[in-house]
Amino acid sequence: MQFEKDIFISYAHIDDESLIASQKGWITEFHRALEIRLAQLMGRRPTIWRDPSLQGNHIFDKQIVSQFANVAILISILTPRYVKSEWCVKEVDEFYNACQENIGFNIQNISRIFKVIKTPVRIELHPEKIKNVLGYEFYSTDPTTGRIKEFGQVFGQQSELAYWEKLDDLANDICSFLETIEGITSTTGTKTSFTESNTIKKKRKKIYLAESSYDTIEFRDNIRRELLDLDYFILPDKQLPLVASILKDEVSKFLQEADIAIHLLGAGYGVVPEGTQKSIVEIQNELASAQSAAKHLPRLIWTPAYNIATDDRQQIFLDKLQSGTEGIAGADLIISSLEDFKSTMFDKLKSLEEEKQKSEETIVKNAAAEAERKIVYLICDMNDMDLIKPLEDVLFENGCEVLLPIFEGDEAEIREDHIENLKICDSAIVFYGNANELWLRSKMRDFLKINAYGRSKPLAAKIVYLAPPDNASKQRFRSLEAEVLNGINEVSVEKLKTLLA
Repeated sequence: MQFEKDIFISYAHIDDESLIASQKGWITEFHRALEIRLAQLMGRRPTIWRDPSLQGNHIFDKQIVSQFANVAILISILTPRYVKSEWCVKEVDEFYNACQENIGFNIQNISRIFKVIKTPVRIELHPEKIKNVLGYEFYSTDPTTGRIKEFGQVFGQQSELAYWEKLDDLANDICSFLETIEGITSTTGTKTSFTESNTIKKKRKKIYLAESSYDTIEFRDNIRRELLDLDYFILPDKQLPLVASILKDEVSKFLQEADIAIHLLGAGYGVVPEGTQKSIVEIQNELASAQSAAKHLPRLIWTPAYNIATDDRQQIFLDKLQSGTEGIAGADLIISSLEDFKSTMFDKLKSLEEEKQKSEETIVKNAAAEAERKIVYLICDMNDMDLIKPLEDVLFENGCEVLLPIFEGDEAEIREDHIENLKICDSAIVFYGNANELWLRSKMRDFLKINAYGRSKPLAAKIVYLAPPDNASKQRFRSLEAEVLNGINEVSVEKLKTLLA
């Protein structure tokens, strides 16, 4: 289906009030900048909609809700006021319900609600429908004081630069997602093309880029941006829970999907989830180490040169890794600058791609060899087992897998094996040597009944090979059902190869 509007911005009115009277509000400026950046990326002006007259005491507007069915994406701008607003939370719920009525809420495992976190709010306070959705954090946390600094012009040049980088990340992801929605939805609103799109996603190499501590978030965002530009699929692709038992289950699932895991370790220890005394950074490394030991998951662990831990727990964690005593399975530990690490990382990814390509080429080569190798059922009497060896050798040397009849077992078992061989072989040769004419007629009748035995395609070649001793029966033997090859005097190699070609 074609959506009338690309984006609806859901926000709390107080968050658009400017701290400086002469400046526009944060939401207004965000709306303006996002619209321009998306237009540059998409080549068309996106339709972005919000309610500029929104007031905290307004009654929930059903006219807004009625339009959600025609909106592709909702941007939810989370703040302390937003999560306390019944109106804002209801907008999330109503948009979620509208999604369920058309193409669904998750497309290729990506939510149609993009969560912009302007001011941090505890995850348990986020609207229920988007608790697990990855957020775009438009703020930083001072690792020393723990103080929050929102991104924006009012807070200085560095904060403004961080704002534009984060907005560009958001715009690129939205652009890609809108293109995905346009590409996989038909005019009738069905999901018939989703399977094909999911197959494409599965083919992309998946990288588990571990969640990191506050002091390395900027580095992680930088690497994530470059990997996405190269069309890698980044995991985790949703918010990780902060309850240890649930967290471990989620991370383990992501690691099972991943082709490689990358960990960035800084000076900080990171967030400690409920129910454990270890940080989310250390837990991810432990689980990745276990996956690496069990499934040979390749890993890269980076820590900056001259890194000085700000927490005793982080120092102990780093010491374990550097000594190789714990959590290092399958990993290359790299102590360097970020740029040097990125160079190493891209070399590793290139190496993995080359290994994958070689593996695929080997599979194709083996499949081609398998296709070229033909199965020939060489039917003979027990008295001719010694005589068939020269013929068997010629067949094998010319790329044929040779099946021989069995002679041990009861009559029913021998017959059943004979029929199975007729069903799976590509060609069949009846070796007429010491057996009598009745035996030959029995085998020729099998050629006529071969379809009844359950064979799905005709034999490529049906051959009667006349072998010593010579007699009158062999001299006058002719057949329209099979090719006759006279090998009484010698094995006719060239004629046999021609018949099997």
